[in-house]
Amino acid sequence: MKRRDVLQLALTAAALAPLGRFAFAATGDAWEAAFLDAMADEPWLLGYLGCDDRTFEAAAEVTGSWPAALRGSLYRNGPGMHSLGGWRYRHLFDGDGLVQAWRFGADGVNHQARLVATHKLERERAAGRRLLPGFGSLPPDAVGVTGADDLNPANISVLPHGDRLLALWEAGSAWALDPKDLTTEGLVTFSAETRGLPFSAHPRLEPDGTLWNFGYLASADKLVLWHFAPDATLKRVKVLDVPRVGMPHDFMVTRHHLLLLLPPLYPEPGVDADTLLDSLRWHSREATRVLVLRKADLEVAGEMELPAQWVFHYGNAWEDEAGVIRFDAARAPDPLLMTESFRELMRGADADFTTSAARPYRYRVDLRAGTAVEEPFADMLGEFPSVLPRHVGRRHGELVMLGRHAGDQPRHDGLDRVSVFDLEREIESSWRYPDTEMPEEHLPVEAADGSRWLLGPALDWASGYSLLRVFRLEDVAAGPVATARLPYAVPLGLHGRFLAG
Repeated sequence: MKRRDVLQLALTAAALAPLGRFAFAATGDAWEAAFLDAMADEPWLLGYLGCDDRTFEAAAEVTGSWPAALRGSLYRNGPGMHSLGGWRYRHLFDGDGLVQAWRFGADGVNHQARLVATHKLERERAAGRRLLPGFGSLPPDAVGVTGADDLNPANISVLPHGDRLLALWEAGSAWALDPKDLTTEGLVTFSAETRGLPFSAHPRLEPDGTLWNFGYLASADKLVLWHFAPDATLKRVKVLDVPRVGMPHDFMVTRHHLLLLLPPLYPEPGVDADTLLDSLRWHSREATRVLVLRKADLEVAGEMELPAQWVFHYGNAWEDEAGVIRFDAARAPDPLLMTESFRELMRGADADFTTSAARPYRYRVDLRAGTAVEEPFADMLGEFPSVLPRHVGRRHGELVMLGRHAGDQPRHDGLDRVSVFDLEREIESSWRYPDTEMPEEHLPVEAADGSRWLLGPALDWASGYSLLRVFRLEDVAAGPVATARLPYAVPLGLHGRFLAG
């Protein structure tokens, strides 16, 4: 099959449903060799080395005082295995999903991690090499695809849903896992009519258990909306025609509305490109559209415009007394972090995560006036905004973000501190990680007794182990109250969910 034909099949799939630690040695692949050479000089790249094809399991060593009421599981997901058969992926987002479970119980803190046994990974395991194209990677002698789930690595996030744990991707179906041991159970089909429709990696769970999600069909200009009852049954699915829908990664809910920002990033028809990533074009002179939909009928309530911008993640949205929608986000001027930096990272080149990095912004959308305005609210780089689960879609007073202040000069290229913003008093409380640690997404949670905590996974790249810190949400600046350390390192992940119990 010609390279062009493989790309076209991948683009067609996108249109129909779009898109042992140190156990590695240099191979004939130039990217693999370049990455390993770079890691010798930049050991923090350990976080992106990737894992081999095995299950991780260990009891964590806990120092400090673990909160007695904090019981449950922190599930996480992210690209785990980047290399197979001596060939390394060309983009961070292509790695096979590695789902983790940090479990807190009477017997202490235990950890487990396992690759999601997707159709893609099972085929490639059997062949002993990469077979299928990814978002930004085309392996040698790639085979054809018939749909997006042929490519689905289930590598972005997780969702406890009913009695299952779902591993989520951007552009295809969810994969069901057994929450007890993380074994893969199979692709999820919520109904016969919705088979294969995209189910995004950023669903929104309201305090009463109602679940909303979306999906996009980039090349077909379609937007898919999902609505589930608190008992996890599917209530509604609607497919809307949305011209230039682009590639929205996240969305928001309020009491009465759903809201998406549609960035001007589109697959360019007719472009001779190796991958879907190569076919994308950023239209910096076009607006980012603010699309607001009514929950009641899933129809468009309004559309406004903002300057061109790229937003991976939102914190939370809510409606004030006048009906004005307010929300916060990590806003970047363009998608270069995704289109360039995360590609260069995979060969150990200078990715410079601060180039085109996101910053904390807040927004106001007035449906009656037909206006949308934005403003920065902190002078720092920032990503992974999050709020307590009971505040989803409601007014929130606190926002958690990972960040990097102007004076920070960590020995790695990533973010280096966790901040909690008191939005009412406009106060930031933060704790800076040691230079030898790289923090991941931090989640605010509530324990059974109502106490509030912040769960923060990180990688100590100098010592070669992963860890989990626990902070008091009210006083993150005081530092962690406890740290759970593993005897091994796992790749840096993306997103997670806490399930109390």
